[in-house]
Parts: sequence; structure tokens; C-alpha cells
Amino acid sequence: MSRNRKILLLGVDGLIPELVERFCAEGVLPNIQRMRAEGGYTRLLPYISTWGDTNFVTFLTGQAPGTSWVGQRISPSGTGHLLELMAEAGHKSALVHFPESLKPTGKDDLCFAPFWTGAGPAPMELAPACLHSTHLEQWTHPPQREALGWPPKGTLAHHQKHNRFAVERSGDDFVALIPAHRGEPVAVTLSPDGAQLEMSLQGSRASLAVGDWSDWLPIGIGDESGPKVRFKLLAFDPASGQLDLLQSQITAPAATSTQPEIARRLIERHGPFISKWAVSADPDTRYFETSFDEGRYQLEWLVDSALTLLDEEDFSLFATVFRLNDETHHTCLAQCDPESKFYRADDHQRYLEVIRRSYRILDDAVGRALAGCGDDTVVVLASDHGDVPNGHFCDIHRRLAEFDLCTIDAQGRPEAARSQAFLKDERGGLEIFVNRDLVAPERIESVKTQILKALTTWYVDTPDGERNVVALAVKKQEASVLGYWGERAGDVLFAYAPGFVWGSNAHGDTVAEVTTPGANHGPQVPTASTAFASNHGVAIFHGAGVRQGIELPFDTTRGIQRMDSAGATFARLLDLSTDSLDGKALEALLEAPS
Repeated sequence: MSRNRKILLLGVDGLIPELVERFCAEGVLPNIQRMRAEGGYTRLLPYISTWGDTNFVTFLTGQAPGTSWVGQRISPSGTGHLLELMAEAGHKSALVHFPESLKPTGKDDLCFAPFWTGAGPAPMELAPACLHSTHLEQWTHPPQREALGWPPKGTLAHHQKHNRFAVERSGDDFVALIPAHRGEPVAVTLSPDGAQLEMSLQGSRASLAVGDWSDWLPIGIGDESGPKVRFKLLAFDPASGQLDLLQSQITAPAATSTQPEIARRLIERHGPFISKWAVSADPDTRYFETSFDEGRYQLEWLVDSALTLLDEEDFSLFATVFRLNDETHHTCLAQCDPESKFYRADDHQRYLEVIRRSYRILDDAVGRALAGCGDDTVVVLASDHGDVPNGHFCDIHRRLAEFDLCTIDAQGRPEAARSQAFLKDERGGLEIFVNRDLVAPERIESVKTQILKALTTWYVDTPDGERNVVALAVKKQEASVLGYWGERAGDVLFAYAPGFVWGSNAHGDTVAEVTTPGANHGPQVPTASTAFASNHGVAIFHGAGVRQGIELPFDTTRGIQRMDSAGATFARLLDLSTDSLDGKALEALLEAPS
């Protein structure tokens, strides 16, 4: 195989195989269907935890979590993974808007705008995406009765946003303040002109009617003078004075890139980059349609930048992850799936259309990539996992406390230093560690056994009968069959049964039914599925070196492809050794070497 081959990986957070197949059958995904017909298609089984960082790391390294998964925001090094093999062979890699738990290793590689999961805003963000309104009472959030997600102090499983700011009157004008992270807020003045508004921002002017997007306007924030911002006028009533204005995220990603000059060229050519949109893709949220506007802009930026880097900047690999589809699953899947307790036949189509719309945006981008790629490029559309509806939340710390394994405070938070067993935020919430500062060496195995007892005897009563909360649990010495080994792995690895999600509530329940609709993937066993959706990932290969019209079987009797198979397949396409990789190349999808 030729070492001149290139790979464009369009990663998608949470693309569901069943929905890809459903929408292709409907005829609304012509470009993705073309990839399937002219290339190779397979489902992929995620690893535990079934979330993005763990699985996109294994996907792109070609190594199982026991080798490559160090933890959230910690990149593997020295394992001989795919990006290291590429650097040694002189292939340049570009990771653009990719999980920060994997960084490229070569001196000429590009890391641009990685996902930020640390405290506070990302270093590249100068101001968040916002909604500015004269009537903030339009947005009311019901009291939060439960917190879902990992770590427990983290965000909800739903993609809610809290970014609304008041617009004030100043005589006949309106003034919105952009909340800069560093420095003073920046004022935007809006002057009525009939049904339109004349906008003034640091000397720049624009005229907006309802529904209009402005051009990108330069804005100086703190020490930064190059960033730009744009606005959409969502509502304006001259009689009542009601005004709603969307403001894009403001970023300066070039300065934090590993290749600032290349990053600046991308921005100059393709426009400002945004990593987040202002409104959730949730049909029950006012102005949710704007998420599709901003999501489309971001995705077109990513595809266009991929083509630039592969065709003009001599990169062999471009990898990114797009997150709009996963957001529509979190906000809509529970109302679409007939097996969800939140399903209502009358609402099914309304929520399904939101998901379908996000897939159509993705399909348009796939068409853009296929049209722009050269004959030497392989386009890969892939996801790290799918989603299934939530049914119950589980408080793992309270469960361990019931067995005297964990000490929790009055707010239900774990006190790791006083606990025999604890979990690490950065490891994904399904590994339990024995506290060797408290537990004597001769008692470590017995504590592991107690942890297993707490997990395997955890049941909950449901209208359909008793259900086990945990689908599987193994000690570290048996976890190699699940892809886990090495000093970083927890002493016990487990996964929740389908429909169970990390969480807690104010009542202090150990396990209880969720009270708001939603879907999840991370905590559940990777095989979780309904007749409508599953946690499976998907990969479609198209282009140079890929056989046409191949679909690999995916079942326990004929074979299950794992996430690390993708990285090994990339290595084969780039004519690299796979000796240091755990995954096995998907040879059935590839043409025989010439």
C-alpha cells in the first residue's frame, strides 16, 4: 500500500448505527449512503467507559484502554500508538477539535482547539456564546432535582446552557454587554431604525433585521486584537421594546495551537472557529434552531480546514470530532424510543425530526468532503458510541458507603482520604480503586471482594420486576478480557445495566428513576441496545485502498469489531507496522496490497 495515502477522519460524537441505517433507508442521507455503497461499513463495540475520550483515544491510537487510556486530559506517551508510528515515519498528523486526552506527538504535528474539560473556560475562549435579551423571564429552568453525569460535580447528561444576559435601555437605544473572560465587558449598542436595528461595536457597524446574521465583526478583548464575533437578531418588537440577540462564541485558538502560523492561515482562509453554539439542540428550548446554524458553520469549517491541511499543508491525517448529533440524542432520544418511559406517540415525530436534521447536516458535510478530496484520500466517518434512553440514576458513592467502603459527607460527596475504596474523576467513573493508604496489603483482596459484592447484589424494583443495576463487574486481574490492564487501571472495573446512568439527587437516593427525559452512553455496558438505538459505534471507510460495498457482520457468533481496530486499519492504509497496536486491522474492508 502507498505511503502517500491520506486519511480524513470525520469523527462524530454519538452517531447511532440504527439511525444511520434508518435515515439512509429513508433516502435523506445520500452522501453517507454513497460511502456505504462505494466503501466499507461496520459497527464498532466501544470500550468501558462508553464515552468519547476513552473510545476516540483507542480508536485513533489502535490500542486498548489498558495500553493507551491514561485518563481525562492526559495523553498516552511511549506506547507505540498510531500517532507515534506516524511521526517516526515522517507522516504529519492534525488533530483539530479532538478530545484533549490524545495529543499528536511529532514536532510538525498540529493540535488545534482540543475539547476543554478543565475548570473554567477553555484557554482559547475569550467570551462565551450568549443570548442577550430584554426579557430574561422567557427562560425558566425548573428546579434541578437530580444531577446526572461524571464526575458527580460535573454537568448534567443533558446539554443545558446557562448563558443568558440582560439587554439594558439607554435612551432610545439598547446596550448588550459581551462578558469577556479577561478584561472589561464589551458594549454592543443597538439603535432602532424602524423594524431593524443598527448595531455598533468598537467602531464597526451592521444593520440587522429579525432572522439576519451579521458578518463577522472584529472585536478587541483584553490583549487580543484579531478575534471576530457575529450576531443573529432573534426577535425585535419596536412597540414593546422586546429584543433577543444571539452572540457567537469568541475565540483565539491560534495562540494555543502547536502550529500557530498554520492555525492563523486556517482562520484567515476559513473564518473564525467556534467550538460551542449558543443554544442547545433541544426542541423545548427557545431558538433551538440556531444550534443547527452554528453547528453547520462549525462542521463546514472543519471539513474545509481538513481539505486545506491534507491538500496544501502536507498532512497525512486529519482527525476531528463533531458533537451536534450527540446533543440531539441527549435531548430527544428518550422521547423517540418506544422503550423509553418518556415516549409519547404524539411527540415521536417532533423529536425524531430534530435528530434527523442533525444527521442531514452531517450528510451535507460528508458530501463536501467527498467532493473536495483527492484520489489519494480515504474519508472515514466514525463514532465513538451511540446512545440509549435513561431509566434510573445510580449513586455509586452511596452504594459503597452502604458497605462501609466509602465515607461521604453531609452533602453526599465522597471523602476519598477517609474511604477504603474511591473512584477517580479522570478515569471515567467505572473503575474503583482500593485506598492503599488505609487498607493493609493483606486486606486488599478482601476489599476488592466486598466491592464486587456491593456491585453484584445491587438491584432495584421496577414495574416489570426486579432489575440488576450493574451488568458486569470484575477485579483488575480479570479485566484484561475487557481491554484493561496496567498500573493505571482500577482494582475493580464495572459497567451499569442498560438504562442506568451516573447521578445523585437531593433526597439522597442510592438508585431511583430519573425524572426528566434523557439518553446516555458513558456508564452503561457497551452492548446496551433497544430495538430503536444502541451504544454501538460505527465506521465507514471510503476511498483509496478500500474495497467497495463491504459490510462486516457484527454479532457474537461471527465477530465483534472493537474501537482499536480502526487505528490498526489506519496503520495498514499508511503502510505502517501494527506490531505495537492491540487492534486488528479490518482486512476485509481493504484492497489487497499491490
